Amino acid sequence: MSVKKKNNKSHELFISRTAMIRAGIIVGALLVVYLLGSLFFRSHFYIRSTVNGVGASFRTAESTYDKIINSADHYTISFIDAEGNVVNEVSSGDLGVGVNYSVDQVQTLLDGQTGFNWVIRLFVPAEYYTEIGNSYDAAKVASVAASLDFSNQKSTQESEDAYIEFNGSEFVIVDEVYGDRIDQEGVEEAIIYAVENLKTVINISDGTCYNKPNVLATDDNITSALETLNNYMNTAIHYDLGDGITEEIPASTKATWFTWDDDFNVSFDRDAIGEYVNEMGSKYNTFGKAKEFTTTSGETISVPAGSFGWKIAYDGEIDQIISDLSSGEDVTRDFTYLYKATSHGEHDYGNSYVEVNLTEQHVYVYKDGELAVESDCVSGNISANHGTHTGVYPIAYKQTDATLRGDNYESHVNYWMPFNMGEGLHDATWRSSFGGSIYKTSGSHGCVNLPKSKAAEIYDVVEAGWPVIVFYTGNTEQENYLIVNPQVKVSQLISEIETVTLESETQIVSARVQYDALSDEQKAEVTNYQDLVNAELQLQLLKEQAGLTTTEETTETTETTETTENTDGTVTEDSTDATLPQE
Repeated sequence: MSVKKKNNKSHELFISRTAMIRAGIIVGALLVVYLLGSLFFRSHFYIRSTVNGVGASFRTAESTYDKIINSADHYTISFIDAEGNVVNEVSSGDLGVGVNYSVDQVQTLLDGQTGFNWVIRLFVPAEYYTEIGNSYDAAKVASVAASLDFSNQKSTQESEDAYIEFNGSEFVIVDEVYGDRIDQEGVEEAIIYAVENLKTVINISDGTCYNKPNVLATDDNITSALETLNNYMNTAIHYDLGDGITEEIPASTKATWFTWDDDFNVSFDRDAIGEYVNEMGSKYNTFGKAKEFTTTSGETISVPAGSFGWKIAYDGEIDQIISDLSSGEDVTRDFTYLYKATSHGEHDYGNSYVEVNLTEQHVYVYKDGELAVESDCVSGNISANHGTHTGVYPIAYKQTDATLRGDNYESHVNYWMPFNMGEGLHDATWRSSFGGSIYKTSGSHGCVNLPKSKAAEIYDVVEAGWPVIVFYTGNTEQENYLIVNPQVKVSQLISEIETVTLESETQIVSARVQYDALSDEQKAEVTNYQDLVNAELQLQLLKEQAGLTTTEETTETTETTETTENTDGTVTEDSTDATLPQE
């Protein structure tokens, strides 16, 4: 028994030793293979390797490069649909495909390969790409792409660029949309990608050939424009006009003030800003508008527009808005004005002003709503067509010891307060009386003449910029107009002659006398003169029929009648000459 057990034990030891030897041989062989493989793959590409899409397994750099060159213009690129059906094919030769890099770049790829990792590549393929891909003829690629027919591939969605829009409170970027319409540009891009990588299949369903958005939401230029726009939107301009009146710019309005080009360079839209400025002008401008005014006597009248009032400066305000928004700093301010008034309240002339009642020939000066000074005055000479202009005007400045010069006069004044193109308030020491109707025939050249003492008082109260409110009340202005334009009165007299009777003689004679007194220029404006001639002929006929007088007697009577003109423009027969006061 003991001998048998000993033999079995020896046999087992022998088998174990044999297995170890065999395992060692296998491991050694594998090690040798691994080392030989490592040495081999130091100068050859791994198994399952590609270079620019060309199989390079077990090849040297030179062999791989030769294969790339030989493959460059000898293969076909197929376009397949989602089901794998070939819908178009192109030859690499038709695309002018070539290799535009040297073997050195392939060698560089190989030199970067570690020989000891070749075993891993048995399971994981290695893909290599040179820094420069294959070349192509761009004109040929474009020509081939244009010739391909994809009309059987139906499109359901067009691509859309990302864009900027205002959402009611801020600007935002709306993302691009990728469509499924195949276009030439997309086909060109797909072909170029395939050529550069020696791909032989292009799947048109993966979007490669689709028309692509030109603008992406992540592009630097659109994101930069968005930041700029919202910086402008977040910069506030608060308008404070005084008198408790404020204005805030609606966000929806401000959002229209900006524009940008295809490269998203943001700029200001002056026309859009101008629309807002005009809107504010319509609301607050009073310049050039008639003004409601209550006179000292309590009569409410409408005073013609003058040069006093608020007027927002169109270009000036646009420039200021652009400057404010560009600064990025919030600001509170009034509008930029071309012309200014006193108040933004109910009446732009406020409660400190000079009232010049041309009908009364009287001046009233109010300061803070209280009457400070009043005086009789003499305004512009109506008969000489120098009437003082009505309207509301600002006092331009104040000056003492001024010399006023005109075409035929030069006058020294002690107190000078101009308000309208040479017309102004001043003392007139050459006058001994003021008020009444002096101005109609012996008035000034347009200024408002005052006693020296009153001119001094007014000078001490008013300031430059104060409004001067100049007006007539009642029918005075029309009466004065007829004095300056007697041809109008003549036309009225003639038009009042209707059916001619013997009782019409006085009316016809008066019209004739006043017509004959007109200048040639004034006569030319009497458009109904022929009616007067016809009336005279009819009157003459009636008188002859009645046996009252002859034509010669009528003419003689007309020529010897002396008349004077009354202040209301009517003519009265008289035997004495009217003497007009001189200035």
